[in-house]
Amino acid sequence: MQIFKQHRAFFIFYFTFLLFGGYLLFVYSKSSIHIYFNQFHNAFFDVVFKYFTHLGDGWTVVLLGFLFFLFRSKRAGLLIWLSGILNGLISQIMKHFVFGETPRPYKYFTEIKPYVLHYVDNVDMNMVNSLPSGHSSAGFALCLSVAMIYKSRKIDNLMFLMAFAIGLSRIYLSQHFFEDVFMGSMIGVLSAITVYSFLYPPDHLENKTLSTPLIKRK
Repeated sequence: MQIFKQHRAFFIFYFTFLLFGGYLLFVYSKSSIHIYFNQFHNAFFDVVFKYFTHLGDGWTVVLLGFLFFLFRSKRAGLLIWLSGILNGLISQIMKHFVFGETPRPYKYFTEIKPYVLHYVDNVDMNMVNSLPSGHSSAGFALCLSVAMIYKSRKIDNLMFLMAFAIGLSRIYLSQHFFEDVFMGSMIGVLSAITVYSFLYPPDHLENKTLSTPLIKRK
């Protein structure tokens, strides 16, 4: 597929992440993976991840899509919005109707398998609906959408690192297990690719109106 060729850098990193992550999930339990990662904490990362995780919020997707719609192109804004909506719908359906009230790390390590974790101060801890991670799916959908808009290797690299960091923040804050982030990333990536395939047709079928921003530069 042309998308994979154009964004080889992003997908090389991502498929490497899938292979390594799949190996971890196959060999180790979700609790042992979480306990291992939880030991790597310090005051600096407590602050960084506490705020960085908000890049996976719905409002971030809405705002960034609005800015792209205004100043880049209507098509770019729609890509960010629609991929965000699609991954959000899939994630919420899976959270509430497929996997149900799957315990999150805080509930799991206080009620099911007691263990003292490191928690970041002033972070509200969610208890259930752990699988998949909505922030991770939103982060990967958003970052891949931005990468596909710009078609730059440097942007590909930067966007993968940002998506990865958003997912990592959910584990660091003990809001999700690694398997939640792993599945969320797949939902986000597939959502962005699906929407891109519809919004970016071959040149001879392209709607030129969508290729211009709402506010045109003089």
